[in-house]
Amino acid sequence: MTALVLTGLAVLAAVAWLVLRLPSPITATDTLATRRAQLQASLDELARARADGMLDEASFADEQRRLQADIAALAQAGPAAARTASQPGSRGWPFALAVFVLLPAAAVGLYGYLQGPFWQQLDAAQKAPDAAAAPVDPAAMVARLEARLAKDGSDPEGWRRLGRSYVVLGRPADARRAYDRAAQLAPDDLTLLEGYADAAEPGVAPPPGIAAMIATVEQGILATPDDPRAWVRAGFARSMQGDRSGARDAYARAHELDPQRPEVLAAYAASEYALNPQQPSARAVELYERLLKINPDNGSALWVLGQAAQQAGQPAQAREHWQRLLGLLPADSPMRAQVQRAIDAVTGGAGAP
Repeated sequence: MTALVLTGLAVLAAVAWLVLRLPSPITATDTLATRRAQLQASLDELARARADGMLDEASFADEQRRLQADIAALAQAGPAAARTASQPGSRGWPFALAVFVLLPAAAVGLYGYLQGPFWQQLDAAQKAPDAAAAPVDPAAMVARLEARLAKDGSDPEGWRRLGRSYVVLGRPADARRAYDRAAQLAPDDLTLLEGYADAAEPGVAPPPGIAAMIATVEQGILATPDDPRAWVRAGFARSMQGDRSGARDAYARAHELDPQRPEVLAAYAASEYALNPQQPSARAVELYERLLKINPDNGSALWVLGQAAQQAGQPAQAREHWQRLLGLLPADSPMRAQVQRAIDAVTGGAGAP
């Protein structure tokens, strides 16, 4: 059952991971020059990552082409391009629902799964150091980054990368300090909260920079009470602090403001489920039923509705949901064994998984 709880919370965090990246409403300072400067800064950071050995040539080239194309598009489209880039809209929203099909990734940590080639390579190096692939020395990579930041500690992206590295290496305390430093340097970059969430530990208060960022998120719902994204960010910040009921309330408000967004519905459902994963509430079941109608392959909905059906004395329906989920999971997914055990339990009349 512990794995079930962790899966539910990981899925909840995964939605927030994507929603935190949603563009904020346009402001007076969101100009063409600002957007171009941001893209150029990203190019500079990319070059530093390659120089530090944190990116291979293929990954560097792909990302460089994307950033250069964005800069070229700004030059061609004029100021309207900068405004469009910051408009709230569909960019980012459609992709969040796909997260809920990635149950195997949730089981092993969606954050690392979604971070890109370097983080996958670094994680793989930890788990299989004797693999035949080209050797990767995570400690050496981190040492190079530490050395660069010791010389110039004014780079928030460098501190973010260092925090990610510490998370992968199982050094949460160091990761928290790195993310705090990044937050102090870039207090408006709310996406830093996503990384800090993986380093957070129960009973450990967030450091000053992160605490200030969380306060900013809460202030956002006061400044823009009708913006569903502000409420989703608040839901994530609250869940990160262990305030599950507060998180549920925030996601519920976001859903009330934007009932047509399946991603908001998914976040609301996950937060309701997280209140009592052992015994899903009627509201959680209702929300997941609605989610399954939108996407019949939604892994979270299939799991939770199977659990609810089993507890309601409907083993055939539970087995149907879980068999469908099993068919969606990759052959090497660590979730397959848990789902198969659940199927075997209802088939043989055993207790809850």
